[in-house]
Amino acid sequence: MKSESKILFEYPKYQVEIEWNGLATYNVFNGGKNVNCFTDYSAKTMKQAQAIADEWLEEELEEERLRNMTKHYDGGVMHYE
Repeated sequence: MKSESKILFEYPKYQVEIEWNGLATYNVFNGGKNVNCFTDYSAKTMKQAQAIADEWLEEELEEERLRNMTKHYDGGVMHYE
């Protein structure tokens, strides 16, 4: 049985840390609190796991940006905040 070793990827700009258990589970921390988790079985190396964590965070940030987007109409022109 493979032992689990935890590796932490830090994203200080967003106050987020993503912990990979060395197998498939990633735990997401914000302010020291576990706020989310996801699973991905494809990482075989730390570099691959870092890329998976980076991509996951990028997708989450984009989804949050889209959720918070406000549409304004001004003379037929759509403005986004």
